[in-house]
Amino acid sequence: MATTEPDEKKKSTLTTLYLSAFLSVAQAVITIQSEPRIIKELSGGDLGVTATVLANTQGLVGLASVFVNQAGGKLSDAMGRKPFLMLGPAANILFGLLMYQYSKLRRVVLPVRILRAILTTFSSSVMLTAAMSDITSGAQLSTALSNMGAAVGAGIVLTPFLETLILQRFKTETVYLALSMFGFVHVLFAAGAVPETHGKALRKSWSSVLQLSAINPFGFLNIFRRGSLALQKMTIIQSLQMFLEGKNLSDFMELWKREHLHWTVEGSRNFVMVYGTLSILSGIFVTPYFLKNLSERSFTSVTNMLNFLGFMLRGARESSWIFLLAVIPMLPGVNGSSATALKSLSTDLAFSEGFGKGEFSAYINNLRALAGAAATVLYGNYYAWCKRKGVYQGTTFAVAALIGAALPELLLRLTRDSELRREKPKAQGELPK
Repeated sequence: MATTEPDEKKKSTLTTLYLSAFLSVAQAVITIQSEPRIIKELSGGDLGVTATVLANTQGLVGLASVFVNQAGGKLSDAMGRKPFLMLGPAANILFGLLMYQYSKLRRVVLPVRILRAILTTFSSSVMLTAAMSDITSGAQLSTALSNMGAAVGAGIVLTPFLETLILQRFKTETVYLALSMFGFVHVLFAAGAVPETHGKALRKSWSSVLQLSAINPFGFLNIFRRGSLALQKMTIIQSLQMFLEGKNLSDFMELWKREHLHWTVEGSRNFVMVYGTLSILSGIFVTPYFLKNLSERSFTSVTNMLNFLGFMLRGARESSWIFLLAVIPMLPGVNGSSATALKSLSTDLAFSEGFGKGEFSAYINNLRALAGAAATVLYGNYYAWCKRKGVYQGTTFAVAALIGAALPELLLRLTRDSELRREKPKAQGELPK
């Protein structure tokens, strides 16, 4: 059967959203090696202090994101998604220039690190999820989220190669000029190519959006006040799974690779590129295959168990081979992909229970931000404690496995099949004009 014009338009729109995700990841990953090095210098070379600073600043990102995600998510229900897709990239133009100029000043580096992470995540995760749920639902939304994972993998593959080239030839802070460049390109792309997915007919009134209750940063508690028990359980499971999200472990991983596995800049780059390539292939082939052939429960359970195995292996020994082999079982559910099936299920259920799509996306991302804050503070401070007490630091990976895989699996097994139901959406989202 031929593809209809609306379907072609939807595919085109999704493609632009995937490209926007790629550019967002490029801005997040371009400093993956550089920023820990700069903060290590500001910490006098002390690994324990470095880990603590990295963890606590990332924890502040999670807490502050609660405010930005909530207010921005609600505003996007009234203004549309496009202005907010451009917010993070526009800010990164300025942040890159500031960091290039003042990378030796702690009072500049740490606030910029926090603000950059908040706005980049908001313009990517929050807005992209809301935009996709505007035009897709159900299994189609699951597939779109999986494809976005492939775009994320592409960003992870290509960007570290550029960062390594810069580090080999220029000063560390030169990387931030590349950040500004990516931000500029992203703004131009979003302005010219990305259509508005949240048409005027779907937008909420300003009066409802500007109420204090509507921009309450703890509005996600509405899920537990007026959402069904099934929605609450699915939300908690997803939030716990976010403890294994890549950005929550990236700072610790850089310390582990450099200080425990003794990898060079080139070695770290090669790993990230290979890992990103595998993530792309998994996002295109493996995860969609699992989604198509497994129920929501089975998909979530299988990826939880594979994540648990992979993270337990990662820290079993200070061995590069074990670290590399541990990647294989994690691929179908790594970096938050284990939540893919429940994410589409809970989005449909929330919409049927009266939550706005931008509103619910903000709620989920606020919980994700809080999970990220707790995760980074826990990992960084636990690592620093192990270093002080002479405890094997690789047990940090085991802590991540228990919270991000074992706990959500336990809660999933306490959830009845009748609660994992898919509600039919009230109405299909308006296609972009």
